Amino acid sequence: MATKSEETVPFRGYRTWYQVVGELPATSGKLPLLVLHGGPGVPHDYLEDLSGLAADERAVVFYDQIGCGNSDHPDDGDLW
Repeated sequence: MATKSEETVPFRGYRTWYQVVGELPATSGKLPLLVLHGGPGVPHDYLEDLSGLAADERAVVFYDQIGCGNSDHPDDGDLW
């Protein structure tokens, strides 16, 4: 089973959540898949089946946009 790690990165004073399934950098040399969810308002959850691609030694990176899912939910209209 592929490893999973979760982190956040700062953006304009807020935190954007992301998860890596597999290893970065990939020892296979395969480029990672960056999964972009629909939105706004729809988190990455419905795309989690794509994590199965990590079994082929390709890292899969999910993230949630600011205001969605596991990222911060600011109350700042200027961001939208």
